[in-house]
Amino acid sequence: MVNIKNITLKQGRLETSRLRHQPNSFTLVIRDDTQHVTRPLKGLITNHINNNQLSKCARFNRQAKAGGPSMEEHVSDVVENAYRSWMHKSLKSLGRYLDLDKSGLTSGADNDFYVHLYEPEALVGEILHKTEKPDDGLGLDNPYYISLDDMITVPEGRGGDISFSRLFSLCGKDYFDYVARPGHPSIADQMMRVRADLQTRFEQTGEMASIVLLEDNIRHARMLNWLENKMDEAGLFEYATLAGISTCFCSASPSELQDITHKGESVPVAIGVNYRGVNSDVQTPRDLMFDGFVVKINGEKGRLPGIFMDVASRFSVQEKFADEFKSDIRRINRSFCFEIKKALGVDVPLSWFISSEPVAHVTKMSPQTPMINIMK
Repeated sequence: MVNIKNITLKQGRLETSRLRHQPNSFTLVIRDDTQHVTRPLKGLITNHINNNQLSKCARFNRQAKAGGPSMEEHVSDVVENAYRSWMHKSLKSLGRYLDLDKSGLTSGADNDFYVHLYEPEALVGEILHKTEKPDDGLGLDNPYYISLDDMITVPEGRGGDISFSRLFSLCGKDYFDYVARPGHPSIADQMMRVRADLQTRFEQTGEMASIVLLEDNIRHARMLNWLENKMDEAGLFEYATLAGISTCFCSASPSELQDITHKGESVPVAIGVNYRGVNSDVQTPRDLMFDGFVVKINGEKGRLPGIFMDVASRFSVQEKFADEFKSDIRRINRSFCFEIKKALGVDVPLSWFISSEPVAHVTKMSPQTPMINIMK
């Protein structure tokens, strides 16, 4: 049975303490990305209705004047509810087909499968706050933030971001170097932009900035040490030092954290909710349809949803049930599209998804094809 819990930071800390002593359990840790995922889709659907369903627009305008929901509010409610339903169904499917061996569970045992679903705004607020807390935080005054995650926004005037991801093969079994996320400048150009900002601040204040990296989860030291080396090569440390990392979650061991270094010293890490010692994994279910893994097709980067890749590799699904899992997720994906069509009269096309070009390439279907047909 899959137990999905909407959980606060305080509850998360209590749960992790309990789960460290609970054998035969596995926990998926998720940030509720409803707003992040649905924002562009809601805009496209609203524009489509405004341009093609004039009678429906007129009706909602009359209702809004009488105190009812506007068209935008109605679309928002429908799409967000459809996505939340999609997410819960997808998580339950993942629980059914989970590879027990990869997940540290025993076949035939009475295993417990949990999902901890967190509000992203609370997590971001917490990791920003922890950079200034002296007791269980970093104790820094006015640090320079660099976000490494597209769901963590740096406060205006307080820093920037470096956007990169692993590059995967089309099948999803192999991965290569880190590359800039699709739609972003090269990693080198992003580094130079941050360096220029740090240089300006140094010239204005005469002081080295204290950089804090903002991350969603830390599993291993390897990626962060790679990034520190890239920052050094780009000259960022001429005007700043790497003073710490603040992360929403952490599943790394103490020794792994010790291995994250800057100038020969371990980098301090502040943690929102610590999953060390808990049999768990931080996942992004949206990669099954709404987002995806970075791939390169004909020299161009894009995102390919995991449903078109090797799900055993990317989602720890049992190999023998991979086809059944894919079939189940395709059905759930179609259900999302059907809910939108039923409630709003809009047949959402593939072109409205950020994965449009890679999906069109692997399926040999037009980007104008309704997504519900892509998922058959």
